[in-house]
Amino acid sequence: MLHELHIPNHLLWTESLKKNPISVLMKAAPLPVRYQVLRDILEEHESEDLDALLKNLRKHQIRRKRLGEQNAQGLWPIDGSLKGLDADQLQTLQFLKQIEVLHELLDLLVTHKQEKVLMGMREVIRYLAETKQSLRFHHLTQSIYLAIKFELDGNPIIKQLIWEILKKQNSDGGWSSLAEETESCLWSSLFFLWTMGHSTQFLNNRSLEKGLAYVKKNLLSYDQSQLLPGIQVWDTLHSGTSGLSVLSGGTLRYLETLQLLEGDQRDRKIDKLLDWLIENQLKNGLWPSIVNRDRQGDYAVTLRVLKVLKHYQTQRVIETLNYESS
Repeated sequence: MLHELHIPNHLLWTESLKKNPISVLMKAAPLPVRYQVLRDILEEHESEDLDALLKNLRKHQIRRKRLGEQNAQGLWPIDGSLKGLDADQLQTLQFLKQIEVLHELLDLLVTHKQEKVLMGMREVIRYLAETKQSLRFHHLTQSIYLAIKFELDGNPIIKQLIWEILKKQNSDGGWSSLAEETESCLWSSLFFLWTMGHSTQFLNNRSLEKGLAYVKKNLLSYDQSQLLPGIQVWDTLHSGTSGLSVLSGGTLRYLETLQLLEGDQRDRKIDKLLDWLIENQLKNGLWPSIVNRDRQGDYAVTLRVLKVLKHYQTQRVIETLNYESS
């Protein structure tokens, strides 16, 4: 338990934790994580510390390096040997490189106000409009996620892509990882639902409700897809920015999705998952990238856990206070 004097009301939920992770993050976490702790967890919207971190973010070396690697066409260089590849293969590789770098820049808190981001997204959208290649569902979803976060989801190509995906929903409520497949992929479906939870335009869509029911039905099950087989997937809390890593996040991704799509709704199953998260906090105050495997902890995962716990645990605190007062 945390024993701190004069805990502000918006931080009362931290009393259920073994160790204060906020101080740990503010001492050692990367700049983007520290900035979000101040803004989203501590709710400091105007402070010298917040302004200082924002200034440092704009000069952040990793961020500047990635932006500097973009060429005049808005493209980032493809890694590895390109010998023997035809034009279609090269274009697909370029598309994958674009969404990977743009996702990384998003995690570095680059916004739609950055012209190079818009140039990079222009190439993503152009590829989506012109390609005849069959893409993995999670690559399409990642493109939609980036468009939403960079405020380009009003683009007609993106809107059309979303409607096409919604129409391809399977009878069980899930979506397949490839157009020619018939079985639903749990992880691809969860990633799509999480993505659409960031869109204000589709929050009450019935297809999303049906999709969420499919995920709930298969909660903590495994081998629902060949992409991420095994129950360990639910214990993998880390999410990446490239390849299959965008599908991971496990139990944490599930709770984030519920928060996005259902808001303040909560039941006993959610409370159990929250308790499981709290129990798996490491001794150093962080949360692991993979439960029972990572002993060092992951700063980005810890930030995401705190956002989820803040949302749900605040409700529990309020309920307890109301019960005691009555």
